[in-house]
Amino acid sequence: MRPPSPALPPTVQIEQFRHALPPRPRLPRLPREKHARVPLYRRRRGSPHAIVTLTDSATGKRRDYWLGEFNTPASRELYFRLIAEWEAGGRRFPEVSTAPRPGAASARLVADTGAQGTAPAVPGGWHQPETRSRRVARLTAAPEHDRSISGLVRAYWAWAKTYYSGSCAGGVRLALRVLRECYGSADAAEFGPNALRIVREAMIRGRDDGERPRRPWCRKTVNTRTGHICRMFRWAASRELVSPQIYLALQSLPPLKRGRCAARDHDPIRPAPQDQIDAVRPLVSRQVRAMIDLQLLTAARPGEIVTMRGCDLDTTGPVWCYRPRTHKNAHRNIERAIWLGPAAQKVLAEFLDRPAHQPLFSAAEAEIERRARVHARRKTPLSCGNRPGSNLSDDPAHTVGAAYTLASYRRAIERACDAAFPPPQHLRPRRAGKWRLESELELQARLSPAQRAELKAWRDAHRWHPNQLRHNAATRIRREFGLEAAALVLGHASATITDAVYAERDQAKVASIVQRVG
Repeated sequence: MRPPSPALPPTVQIEQFRHALPPRPRLPRLPREKHARVPLYRRRRGSPHAIVTLTDSATGKRRDYWLGEFNTPASRELYFRLIAEWEAGGRRFPEVSTAPRPGAASARLVADTGAQGTAPAVPGGWHQPETRSRRVARLTAAPEHDRSISGLVRAYWAWAKTYYSGSCAGGVRLALRVLRECYGSADAAEFGPNALRIVREAMIRGRDDGERPRRPWCRKTVNTRTGHICRMFRWAASRELVSPQIYLALQSLPPLKRGRCAARDHDPIRPAPQDQIDAVRPLVSRQVRAMIDLQLLTAARPGEIVTMRGCDLDTTGPVWCYRPRTHKNAHRNIERAIWLGPAAQKVLAEFLDRPAHQPLFSAAEAEIERRARVHARRKTPLSCGNRPGSNLSDDPAHTVGAAYTLASYRRAIERACDAAFPPPQHLRPRRAGKWRLESELELQARLSPAQRAELKAWRDAHRWHPNQLRHNAATRIRREFGLEAAALVLGHASATITDAVYAERDQAKVASIVQRVG
């Protein structure tokens, strides 16, 4: 009989058990997304000045750029300008040769060894702290004597916010914000095409840090925002604030072309799939359902539908005519008329029982009807729990407007799309408490980068927005009545716009022709 083996220490037993197990299969590692790292704006250790370190893409050398006093608007402006010039030049060392106006930051190069005294000073020298007399002179100076880019932006924005409409004014403000970040302290008389090209590169690159991060803009948006800046200098030239030669020189910068720049391009807007429209219609309120049907029948824009009122309708003839109070081309003195046939009149019939000057489609009315439906499905006795109106807040955080807006109309369709086509279980919001689900921000923070990309792809494939309904109607009218009829219904002055943007060509007709040709 074999004698019992002596007991082994616990650590040795664990190691023997671990080696007896089969090897653990290695999971394939997902490829990591490579993002171009942007050098940080930071404070030099032991110094009150800001610094940024750039790397030359050709030589691999590193160079420090001193930006002035840390955490000042002038130093941050110079940081954004340097990064934009560095990106625009293929990540080569930028040439810092322009001297800013007095009181602004200037960049000074420091040798790779870190010795401050060995580097050549750029014109403008070190940024000197602003004295009290200079600060009083700057604050008391009249705005009309400020010839910097920031002064020109302030003067132009005071005029533009009253001239442009809401959405266009928002685009102008974003363009001016990027311009001021890069060249706010520069002299407006020295702004040229090269500076505009650097501002355009900043638009393409975006911004991740700061209080107002900005995603990279697509090519079409960058061209539009660049046009806003050119129009600002045209406005300044008309008021003799800058030389007209500046505006003419800025016009020489060509717009970005598809496939020939670093800016991304969005896919063209296509008609919404009919099966997805049919799946969404039962899940929205009757107001949103009526607006969807009207867009499909009249090819109207979403903004023209949400503002429809009874006083804007001419119901005298067999075909009604709707003339929007405001529309996209009103400032061009172009009249807009939307014709409503029998099917569209039937959709509108149940919404004509309200004052003539009120919107036909009320978001507040839809909310009241939704609450009534929820109360009708109630299973808890009225003697238990809350009663209708018993838990209202005197100062609610969110209120429902009298009419739908473009954003609320789009969100109603998005929620219905998510209800009709829910994403996979691991991409859905989880319960964040006893009574609520995760918000969109909480959901995005919980998901990994691969899961966020998967959720975005799912939503892109199963969501549609109101602007696509105009394309649906234009494509159907072109297929049945021709291109000229589609241009007339859409309100285009030329059929070229209808052919290039809205009405999809009949691919079945092309296929039949090719089949006959052989």
